[in-house]
Amino acid sequence: MLIAGNWKMNLKYEDIIKLKNIISDLEVDRRVEIAIFPQFPLLYSAIEKLSDYKIEVGAQACSSVLKGAFTGDVSVEIISDIGCKYCIVGHSERREYHHETNQFVKNASNLLLSKNIIPIVCVGESLEVKNKRETNQFIKSQIRECIPENITSNIVVAYEPIWAIGTGKIPEYEEISSVHKIIMNELSHIKNLKVIYGGSVNKENCSKIFELNEVHGALIGGASLKFKDFLAIYESAVKQII
Repeated sequence: MLIAGNWKMNLKYEDIIKLKNIISDLEVDRRVEIAIFPQFPLLYSAIEKLSDYKIEVGAQACSSVLKGAFTGDVSVEIISDIGCKYCIVGHSERREYHHETNQFVKNASNLLLSKNIIPIVCVGESLEVKNKRETNQFIKSQIRECIPENITSNIVVAYEPIWAIGTGKIPEYEEISSVHKIIMNELSHIKNLKVIYGGSVNKENCSKIFELNEVHGALIGGASLKFKDFLAIYESAVKQII
């Protein structure tokens, strides 16, 4: 399982130190991986401070081109050089506010894989799509348009229904299971595929989510900013695989 904390545009350097102190006595079960995704200026410090505690670090986004005159963008080369294991691509906030398309996600994923960084590709439907009962076809289309055709191993797909992010609402557990099955069927050729769930995951609902066989972890937003809650979610995942 993978428990990933997307800090978005929150927390500071002092919070990395705070997390380090909290986890210093934590016995990390290698079957459940913890990863955090701080803002770009904090990535190197997070890797430096947390690597001894088996906490992986990833970037929240990247450019879809390798290098060049793209002011403000961040290359996968830099993300790789500092030691990131993961990078989130296609998060709904990036799609909405930075106009990142499915083709952008595919190009970025290809670059990440070329540098041995595992993409966490986000997919998910809007409330309008859900209400039209078109979720399944929408997810299939996103998968086919976002995932590079030549991928054979090591990718994470995060199902994050847009209407659930930050709202406190989640799909019915059967719906989560159904969508994850669709993703797994579409990508059945990929070895070591993980399909994780994101969207209002918290310490109250996570155990039921982790009971679903098709769920291989969680991408967590708000609850990852409260470290005790975040670690409670991790511990719930550990209990599920014992």
